[in-house]
Amino acid sequence: MKNEQEYFDAAWEHRERMRANLDSAANAAANSGAAARIRRDAKARQEKLGKPDEAVAFARMDDESGESLYLGYHAIFDDKSDIVVVNWQAPAAARFHKATHADPCGLRLKRDFSCKSNMIQSFTDTILADLSADIAELESWKQPSDTLLVELDRNRTGSMQDIVRTIQAAQFDLIRTPLEGVMVVQGGPGTGKTAIALHRVSWLLFNYRDQLTAENILIIGPNPTFTRYTRTVLPTLGDISVEQLDVHQLHPPVRRGGTEPAEIARLKGDPRMIRLVERALYARVSLPDNEKHLRVVVDGHRITLPAEAIAATVARCRDSGGTYSERRQLFRQVLPEKMFDLLARDGSNDFRRGGASGIRQVLDPVMDRIWPSTTAAAFLRELYGSRDRLIAAAGDEFTAREVTLLHRRAADKMSDEQWTNADLAVLDEAEDLINGVAGRYDHVVVDEAQDLSPMQLRSIARRSANGSFTVVGDIAQSTGQWARDEWVDVVEHLASDLPVNYEELRYGYRVPRQVFEFAAQLLPIAAPLVRPPQVVREGPADPSIHKVDDDDRANEAVRVAMGHAAHGRSVAIICPDTCRENLELVLNAMDVAWRAASEGELGPGINVVGPHEAKGLEFDAVVVIEPADIVADDVRGHRLLYVAMTRTTRYLDVVCSGNPLPTSTDAGPSLTGSIVENPQDDDQPDPLDSDIDINALLEAFEAELAKTEPEDQSHGKRGGKIGDVDPPPPAPRTKASLRVVTASAEDIVELLRESVAPNLWQEVLNKAAEIIRHSRDKE
Repeated sequence: MKNEQEYFDAAWEHRERMRANLDSAANAAANSGAAARIRRDAKARQEKLGKPDEAVAFARMDDESGESLYLGYHAIFDDKSDIVVVNWQAPAAARFHKATHADPCGLRLKRDFSCKSNMIQSFTDTILADLSADIAELESWKQPSDTLLVELDRNRTGSMQDIVRTIQAAQFDLIRTPLEGVMVVQGGPGTGKTAIALHRVSWLLFNYRDQLTAENILIIGPNPTFTRYTRTVLPTLGDISVEQLDVHQLHPPVRRGGTEPAEIARLKGDPRMIRLVERALYARVSLPDNEKHLRVVVDGHRITLPAEAIAATVARCRDSGGTYSERRQLFRQVLPEKMFDLLARDGSNDFRRGGASGIRQVLDPVMDRIWPSTTAAAFLRELYGSRDRLIAAAGDEFTAREVTLLHRRAADKMSDEQWTNADLAVLDEAEDLINGVAGRYDHVVVDEAQDLSPMQLRSIARRSANGSFTVVGDIAQSTGQWARDEWVDVVEHLASDLPVNYEELRYGYRVPRQVFEFAAQLLPIAAPLVRPPQVVREGPADPSIHKVDDDDRANEAVRVAMGHAAHGRSVAIICPDTCRENLELVLNAMDVAWRAASEGELGPGINVVGPHEAKGLEFDAVVVIEPADIVADDVRGHRLLYVAMTRTTRYLDVVCSGNPLPTSTDAGPSLTGSIVENPQDDDQPDPLDSDIDINALLEAFEAELAKTEPEDQSHGKRGGKIGDVDPPPPAPRTKASLRVVTASAEDIVELLRESVAPNLWQEVLNKAAEIIRHSRDKE
């Protein structure tokens, strides 16, 4: 220990000398400008050295020749420029991470240090030859090292722990995957997928430094809480300036906070919105209705401009390529030149003095009317606020009901418009069409990608300059409106031309075995196609089930959470919305200090977390309130509960009034992403395979509706004659109204197919006709 500490002390002195030299580097500059540049460079290099109180190394490896090499977060050199500590990202350090009992990579020993500042507290040795002697018990892929278990047993404080020293060989191979391509990492709870993604960023920056800079990498998380949670990792690895955003920050500046039903949010995430937005945007570009020519006044002379010439110019500019704004600018340049030429050919030489620029000045109001300027927010606000514009842009891709869902009343002022999370990706689509999206990155990391809508994934894809991605997540934890069963459904929307490499993390290190085995009982319902990871770590206790009355749930949850917090553990109370208000009342009444994940607050002590907010987070202890309500909260509710129960590194408590593991029959249907149909007799045909004639049924429905003539307001009858005068004929149907009728009928048919057994369809339609008749009679 003494010799090791002496080495650490000497390395610390070399590092601080390097820091001091960087401090004084600017003194040698030839002028003030050069000095400023040197100071900026020196500051950046100092930050890469770490803080003065950080340990110089975290590990040592000895090869079979007896040569030792120390590994740290930053390279350290002595006075002769010889290496004292090697950066963990360097190729020379790769053997430490890759060596196993099966392939020692030429190493004899791996030593892991535990330090307080730069003082060594202890170290653990792994002698690879000893591992080979007892493969059955100590195979590295089957049994984690003592150092890893010690690291996993450390209290979670709300910031992700740095796991460089505990990266296993299989994980390190993923970190070192070449830059060119799309790497998809599937990993269950506690398999280290997020840590791998972040360490991969650090490794890429070191090993591709001729191609990559920190400013050229973007990390995207699912929400602000998760981003704050991971933001501390890269600086500890010596990497700063990497941009980390949550997916809801990819949009032009607008006021957020709007809410809407899940059905509307899903519709706005549908890729059909791409074409709707584009059609609606360019529908704004047109000549005034019913005008065959335009008249303008130039120098007191009235000039007639032929509409055909203007239309041809509009068409040419629309087909020119580029953004809406670029095409508009081209139109504003080309049209005056076109008009000037026409006037010149017509002998209007009086207008040569002003040239095209003079014509342009006169045409400005006309050009703005034909091709208006707009912003993404103004355009989408007007589109949502106009049913006619929505119908025109919908084409044949949207039903009448879907157009109705998209329609909403605009706020009185633009500044008052509140946008929903689902709106943001549509806004980004509009912004890209209008102005293009500024800022593209050479590598994009997407964490918890399994839940993102096609529109969100498209928004992410346009941030990539070359199609290079690292995508991580867990299909078994995929919930929400766009829950998926396969990664291919995610990757296709990234639209990368690079090869895709799918990897699976097989071993879980964070979640205790007892907790995972308890939660994994949900997987046959939640995600039957996903292979669960092999969990290699024992926990301190089995899950505890607390059966209480409804009125006692919040009190019991707070009592259990306070017990864990009293032992210095970080605690998450994962609470569905149905119980949230009562829980907060109890916490405040008992004067308990707590943090809300919804406010981006996480830390030691008690944290209140919603089921959807819990993804990617970890705590020493987790208290789950009323699993049945969590399951009922989402179409993939069993997955949501699986997520909630696997956020712990030590203890799990479930507080409930019913079954702690709801089945598909007692807490809402959820099987492989589809609603379980009502049980039918074996001899009944399946609705989707039925050969029943829907058209015949609808005709029967119309006949049933016509059996009783509706009454007229003035004579007791509707229809028939009023006196001796026939009623006016119905107004002719427009193309738009016919589309509405057809789409509505399709909606009715689809509803029948999804909801009712075929043998009941006629009865449902007859009942609907009866309800309509009664409704008319009451008017």
